[in-house]
Order: sequence, then structure tokens, then C-alpha cells
Amino acid sequence: MLANFFNKSTPFHTLVIVLFVLLIMLIVAFQADILSFNPSFLLKEIAIFLLLIGSFFMVHFINFKNKLVKENAYDLLIFLILIALFHNITLHINLILTHLILLFAFRRIYSLRSPKNVREKIFESGLYIGLATIFYPFSMLYLILCIAAVLIFERRTIRNIFIPIVGFMVPLFLYGTYLFLTDQFSPDFIVFNTNFSYSAYNNFTILIPITLLITLLLWTIFSSTVKVLAVNNEFKSFWILVLVHLALSIFISIPAPIKDGSEFIFLFFPSLVLFTNYLQMATDHWFKEVFIYLMVAGAIAVFLV
Repeated sequence: MLANFFNKSTPFHTLVIVLFVLLIMLIVAFQADILSFNPSFLLKEIAIFLLLIGSFFMVHFINFKNKLVKENAYDLLIFLILIALFHNITLHINLILTHLILLFAFRRIYSLRSPKNVREKIFESGLYIGLATIFYPFSMLYLILCIAAVLIFERRTIRNIFIPIVGFMVPLFLYGTYLFLTDQFSPDFIVFNTNFSYSAYNNFTILIPITLLITLLLWTIFSSTVKVLAVNNEFKSFWILVLVHLALSIFISIPAPIKDGSEFIFLFFPSLVLFTNYLQMATDHWFKEVFIYLMVAGAIAVFLV
């Protein structure tokens, strides 16, 4: 039923997604006992809501513009379910903002399949990654994704390898200059806070979504990669790049200073691309339904435990 409903993309599907995002935010605020009509709280929640909706539109745009998925709303559905599974994300505006900035970088990186304006795309992707690094320092690892895209899409020249690094340095230089002019500068103005204690993952509200995500990712990767790589077409390059993207996102999540599930936001984009393509390739309709309902059941469970 859900597979059929989201098998196409219309404004109505977008409205459904928006309403459910709002519902998730209200439930999380109520459970965290922070629900309030205080103006500062309302302004922050409105900002988080708008950033999340912006993320949905950007994800959908990247996927369709670069033909990462077909014309359906599976990617929006899976993004929504992932937010529900790791709903503590809605408590961290900094992470949501960082993720949205990175989506702008991913938009340019995945568009490198086209030979048009290659250097401009590479520079802009580096620039967005640099901007995201100011908010979340480990974002700089996505420079590797940019360089990987240059190599995978055969845009490899010495200049193209160094252009994203130059773009990356621009926002850091401007930020450092601002701090210097306002007497706030210190050599360690970019601080890598880390936390390698994973005891928080013993909590069922985090353990359930992590287990479900890892299980579905392993199933999707092992069952689909061979099929994709066996076909000699352009999408094979995309698939390899998405797998590199996923690996980098895992490395970025591992040292995250806050261990409440919100750190998994970096896995959302590569995961939803993999899951959406798996659903598109699945020939058994009932299996699509099982896959989706399993994710939905997990999302409901984390609100009940």
C-alpha cells in the first residue's frame, strides 16, 4: 500500500511529508519536555522545521537532477522514516544546518557526471564543505568524496584535484579573518570535539534504529551491488560514488561528540539513495511493502520504548 502510494511524486506527497515532519517535531518536543510557547523556543523550532523541509527539497532535487532515482517519492518517504528513527536530530539545529549545507556540496559533486562547468562545480563543492566544516569540523572528510567524484567521472587533472581544496579554504580564511578582526581568534578556532564512548547505544531508542539501519544497508548493498556493477552504464559510477559517500559518512559519525543518534544524519543521503534504488529494482511487490513497513515499524517502536 505504501509502496504504491509513494510510487509517484506529486505536490500531495510533499504535503504529507511536511505534515509528518511537523508531527515528529511535536512528539519529540513533548517527550523531551521542552514543548513551550516561549518566543525563543518557537523561533528555534520554526528554523529547524524550515531547515528540514529545505533538506527534503534539496534531497529530491539532487536525486532527480542527477537521475540517482526514478520519478517517485520513495526518497522522500525514506528520508522521513530515517528522521523518525533518529528523531533526536530535531533537537540539534547545528547538525541540521550542517547537513543542509553539505547537501549543496553533494548537489555539485554528483553533477560532475556532466562535462559542463566542471571546475566551477568542484570549486563550489569545496566551498560548501569548508562552510560546513565551520559548524561541524569532521565535515572536511567530504573533500575525499569530491576528489573521488573527480576520479570516478574521469575529470582527473592535477588542477581539478587542487581546486576543491582552494574552495574549501575560502570560508575558513574568511571566518578566521572575522575572528581576528573581532579579537576572538585563536590557532585552534576549528575544534575537533570527539567522543568514543558508545554506552549510550545500549538504550533501545538508539539501538533499534542503528540495528535496523545497518541490517537494511548490508542487505541492500550485498543484494544490489553485483547487479549494478554487472551493467556497463553510467549508473555504475554513481553507485560506486554513493558507496564511497556512505563509507565517509560512517567515519564522520564514529567520533561524534554527541551520541544520541543525531550523528547518523550524515548517513541519510547515501542510505536513502541505496534504499530507493533497491525498491526500484525489486520485482516482488510484497517485498517492497515488507521493506517499507519494517522501517515504519522501527520508527514507531522508537517512540514507544
